[in-house]
Amino acid sequence: MERLKHYDVYEIPVKDIFYDESFNCRGSFTLQSVVDLSDSIGEIGLQFPVVVQPWGNGYRLIAGHRRYKACVMFLKWEKIPSVVRTDLDEHGAQILNLIENLERKDLNMLEEALALRAIYPDGVSLRVAARELKRPTRWVHCRQRLVQLPEDVQQLAAAGRITAIDIEALWLIPEDERSEAAKKIVTIKGRPGKKLPTKLRRRFRPRKTKEQISKMSGVMLNAGIMGLPPRLLAWAAGYLTDKEIRVDIKKHAPEYCIDSDANSPLELEDD
Repeated sequence: MERLKHYDVYEIPVKDIFYDESFNCRGSFTLQSVVDLSDSIGEIGLQFPVVVQPWGNGYRLIAGHRRYKACVMFLKWEKIPSVVRTDLDEHGAQILNLIENLERKDLNMLEEALALRAIYPDGVSLRVAARELKRPTRWVHCRQRLVQLPEDVQQLAAAGRITAIDIEALWLIPEDERSEAAKKIVTIKGRPGKKLPTKLRRRFRPRKTKEQISKMSGVMLNAGIMGLPPRLLAWAAGYLTDKEIRVDIKKHAPEYCIDSDANSPLELEDD
């Protein structure tokens, strides 16, 4: 077996660990959640060490802030099992902190969006963020949009009252109508049978199946519609790769370089 030096676990004195609440993408958490966790740790032990990195003459806590609080505040541990990561720069440490919380499903959508903005304060392409966070580009795009919506809409997302699909719908209407539209969505969801306004309802049509897309492609070809449109339907149905459709787009519009356009709605992957 090969020893992995980046994942060594040590019992580190808590006095040597710098706890920075502002670094944690979750921010503060409820006292009750820490109490509940401390009860669990006291009963069955700490199942996963916290993660730290060298920091000055000690270490900085990178992941496991709630576990740290539970062990220190309530269990009064003087040492805590810690994975010491020596391979992380600041950006890498932020990525690890966010991914660890995402994997544990501890964050609401707004917390995820704010963490994303903190990690990429100067902006980032969807493709790069999706690759680093191991998330779909649509996931990233939705959260980038959320932090640009009004504060009351953001809080509805944090409370789980509106979804990613709702955010996409709100983004397509004028800015001054978004808060009111969000309230309507929440109200209507709580009243079964009531329909959404027409301008929002368009975004809630069910996605087409592969069979429906293939059938429409056949209709277009039979109608004499050739070239890119039916090819795009074939791509949507999964018959063509991203690379093949990118080549088609460049043929039809050679002056447009989709690879270099960070704002392109198409985040195509190489196959």
